[in-house]
Amino acid sequence: MNPAPPPSPTPAPSPAPVLVFVESNTTGSGMLAFARAAALGFTPVLATDTPSRYSGLAATGVRVVTCATGSPDTLAAELCHALGEIAEIAGVTTTSEFYTAAVARVAADLGLPGNPPEAVAACRDKGRMRRTLAAARLPSPAFELVGPGDDFDSRIVVALSRIALPCVVKPVDDTGSLSVVLCSTPGEVAAHCRRIISAGVNVRGQATARTALIEGYLAGPEFSVETVSSGGFHRCVGITAKRVTSPPHFVERGHVFPAPLPAEEVRVLTGTALRALAAVGITHGATHIEMKLIDGHAYVVEINARPAGGMIPEVIARACGFDLLDAHLRAAADLDQLPLPDRFTPAGIAFLLAPDGAGGGRGKVTLREVAGVQDAGSVPGVDAVTVTAPPGSEVRPARSSYDRLGYVIAHAPGHSELYDALDTALGHLRPVLLRELPSIEIPRQGYRISPS
Repeated sequence: MNPAPPPSPTPAPSPAPVLVFVESNTTGSGMLAFARAAALGFTPVLATDTPSRYSGLAATGVRVVTCATGSPDTLAAELCHALGEIAEIAGVTTTSEFYTAAVARVAADLGLPGNPPEAVAACRDKGRMRRTLAAARLPSPAFELVGPGDDFDSRIVVALSRIALPCVVKPVDDTGSLSVVLCSTPGEVAAHCRRIISAGVNVRGQATARTALIEGYLAGPEFSVETVSSGGFHRCVGITAKRVTSPPHFVERGHVFPAPLPAEEVRVLTGTALRALAAVGITHGATHIEMKLIDGHAYVVEINARPAGGMIPEVIARACGFDLLDAHLRAAADLDQLPLPDRFTPAGIAFLLAPDGAGGGRGKVTLREVAGVQDAGSVPGVDAVTVTAPPGSEVRPARSSYDRLGYVIAHAPGHSELYDALDTALGHLRPVLLRELPSIEIPRQGYRISPS
C-alpha cells in the first residue's frame, strides 16, 4: 500500500496592499490616518526624511521608510526601491499641506489615483490661485505679488495704488496662518514683505518661494467648506464656522460644525467652493476651502488639497458620524465612497491660547502648567479636554496655529448651547506661566576674617 502523498503547503497569504503617506501632520488627524488606513485593509507606510519628528510613531504600527520627501523628482523611484516586491502600492497620500505637491507628482509618476500636479501647484501657490480664480470670474480681492527679483520699492507703490489699507500680507506658499499679517501702513507692508522675501525655508525646512502676496482685506465672517472628490466628481460634506483671533494675526481659535447658516448662505458658499475646485482642477480626495462671506458673496481665502486640520475631522465625526479621513484615503486608493451624512448634532472645538500679555512684549515665556483641566472636563457637553503644550514649553501670544496650547471638544443639541459649553470649558483652563524676576545687581560685599 502506497503511503499518502504529503499535503501541499498552504500558500502564504498575500501581503496587504500599501498605502503610502508622504509625511503627515505630527499630531491630530495625521496620526489618526494611519489607523484609518489599516482599518481599510492597507498596510500604512510613512515616507519621511526625519522619523524623529513624529512623537509616538512606534505605537501607531505604521511602517517607516526613510527617504528624501523634499525631492519630488526622485521620490517615486525611492519608494519603489525601498518597498521592492513586498507589496503593491495601492495609493499615495498625505495629511500635510507641505507635501500635497509631492504626493500629486508621485501619484502621476506611478499611475495612481490623485490630483493633477498642476492643480495642486495652483493651490499651494496662493498667487497662482488668485490669478486662476479671478480668470474664472469668481469673487476675488485686489492683489499683487512681490518677489526677490522685483524692483521692491516700485512694486510696493504699484500694489498700494490698487489695494486699500489695511491689507493682508502673506507668503504665497505657507500654511497654518504663519506670517499672515494685517498691515495698516505702507511701512508695515514693506517691512513684512521684506521679512517674507528674506525667509529661505519654512517650518519643515523646505525652500520657500520667497514671494509675498499683498491682497485686499476681506472683512467678514470666516468659514471653511469641506469637500470630498473622486474622479473629478465633487461632494460637499458640510461647512465649518470659524472663530479667529483679532488682527493683526489671524489664528483660528475655534471651529463649529455644521455652521449655523441659513440655506441661501449655504448655497452661496457651497456653489462658489465647487466652482473654485473646478477652476484649479482638483479631482481627488478631501479638500479644505477657507472662505469669507461678505454682502452675499463668497470669497475664497485658500484652497488646501488635503483634509482639514485643526481637529476638524474629529469635530465632523462627532457631529454626524462621517469620517473625513476615511473618505480621503478611499479616494487615494480609488475605493467606493460612503454616503454623505444627513443628520447633524452641532459639535465644535475651542483652542487654548497663551494670554495676549504673555511675555510682556519680550518674546516667549515658559509654561509651568495648565490648570483647570478637571473643571473644564466636567462642563456638560464636553467630550475631551487635551493639553498639547507640555510643562516647560516656551509660549507666546498666538501668531499661528503652532502656538496653540490645547483644546476642548464639545457637542450640544443646539449651537447656542454648544458655544456656551465651549466658552465655559475654555474659561476653566488657565495657563500658568513662569514669570522671570527682574535682575537685581547685588553690590560686592567685603569680608574681614578675624583670627581664631
